[in-house]
Amino acid sequence: MRGVVRAAITSVMPRYISQHIIACLTRQALQAVIAELKRDGTVKTVRCVSDSLEGKLLCEFEAPDKETVVAFLAAHKMRPQWVMRVEHEW
Repeated sequence: MRGVVRAAITSVMPRYISQHIIACLTRQALQAVIAELKRDGTVKTVRCVSDSLEGKLLCEFEAPDKETVVAFLAAHKMRPQWVMRVEHEW
């Protein structure tokens, strides 16, 4: 069909953000934890950001559902304060 542009069908994995308390971790220990998360292919770790003064870590993941993220974090002995699905982004 000439002149018809079809949109590419893409499967977009949902994204989730989790918050963690890291007050007792050194920078080196935190880097090791993040490297371990990124090596594990169960869930894609998109990025992690931290604030040492606040003692907080935010991690962004791509996963099929929230339960998968929670299980992934538990497998790495990480207990999030909360896990939120990203629905809208501005």
